[in-house]
Amino acid sequence: MESDYYKFTIVKANNTDLVVRKQMAEIFAEGFTQWLGYFSNDKNIIANAFAHMFVLEQFYVAIANDEIAGVAACTDGKTFSVRFKYKRVKKALRFLQGKHCRDFFKEGI
Repeated sequence: MESDYYKFTIVKANNTDLVVRKQMAEIFAEGFTQWLGYFSNDKNIIANAFAHMFVLEQFYVAIANDEIAGVAACTDGKTFSVRFKYKRVKKALRFLQGKHCRDFFKEGI
């Protein structure tokens, strides 16, 4: 897909040679830190805490200049696009914040 201003390539996240998980997490943190500020206001901490959760087979990425410019999850409603791993979040956010985060996501799922 191309626009008049930018050239984007849209591919499945698991079908590119780029290291997408870190860049996807940075985009996620940019968009959601305002709601996840209870756990941390640091976008890098949020990105590190949640980078593991993306099921790459369920995501498409827009690539511009060899960087991820955007992400979109597409599922059939039966397969989750994210898998939350408490141990990884706990490690990134520390025990108590990680526990609260796990409880927060259990309530929302």
